[in-house]
Amino acid sequence: MHIYQFHIGGLRPFHDGEGMELPDAETAWAEALRLVRDVEGALQPGESWSLDVVEDGTTIFRINLATADLRIGRDRGPAEMMKRSKAL
Repeated sequence: MHIYQFHIGGLRPFHDGEGMELPDAETAWAEALRLVRDVEGALQPGESWSLDVVEDGTTIFRINLATADLRIGRDRGPAEMMKRSKAL
């Protein structure tokens, strides 16, 4: 068994100081995918973040999520989009 840590980078970083004891890297990868699904709802247009899986002090996996808000300058930010969808 190894200790795997899951660090999140981006606007709201999180450093996993405790980690999780898991049997192998494949199990850590599956846990990383579950974590991405849990956290993805907080991702906003124009933001990006990353998840590093660390085993024994070495990053073994990195998942990057990035978005681009292509509506900038067209007055169609998230609040405006919500207003328009409610009007429909």
